[in-house]
Amino acid sequence: MRAYRSNASSPVRVEYGIELVEGLALFPETTSAASDLGTLNDTLAAQHENRRALRVPVLRTRAALRFAEYGVERVIRSALRAAEIEDGGRRGRICAGVFPKGSTPILKPVGKRQVKPLKDLVERLEKSKVAGIDAYRAAWLPKLKDALASFEAAVAKHLAALSAHDDAFKAELALRDAHHDAVDRIMGQVRAAFPRDRALQDVIFPPVDEVDAATTESEDEGAQDPLPTQPLPPVDA
Repeated sequence: MRAYRSNASSPVRVEYGIELVEGLALFPETTSAASDLGTLNDTLAAQHENRRALRVPVLRTRAALRFAEYGVERVIRSALRAAEIEDGGRRGRICAGVFPKGSTPILKPVGKRQVKPLKDLVERLEKSKVAGIDAYRAAWLPKLKDALASFEAAVAKHLAALSAHDDAFKAELALRDAHHDAVDRIMGQVRAAFPRDRALQDVIFPPVDEVDAATTESEDEGAQDPLPTQPLPPVDA
């Protein structure tokens, strides 16, 4: 009797479970175990498909966030150039008041970490008392506010999609553990039901392909830090 490895993916467990249920169902001594495992197997399969479906909004919102970040950075760079022009073609009082350290501290962060420096930029422009800033503020404050609002919305949608995927993956992991424990218990039940028939014990349990049974951590992870360039788990995880 052989079971899959403890780090096996959900599809490996489900396929193993389907074959095991078929074998258990052939004998009166193990029909109850077959029914229980069949139910658990179906639940794990459904949760795996649910988690895979939740990858779609993660991918879509990640793409949207990537373009939102591109757009907001264009606005920031344009706002800095406009401030330099307002200062007479160089970095003067307006630039010092609105972009005290240039654009790098605002452009360098990625994903959700860019929200705070962008908010700080908008607040500096709103509250600045630099002489001659009124015309610049009237032109650029609405543009920066719109960019901030769009970017915050994109970040929020991506975070929500990641959170839903992460919750689904945690539920899937719990079902994987339950499935593994159930198989382990069934091994004991089969040994007790057929104590001197090693050949029958072995044929009830399906063979395990060591190559397919194992999945590395990088191949089967849940959601990670919500950055536009963060890779997702592979499709076959």
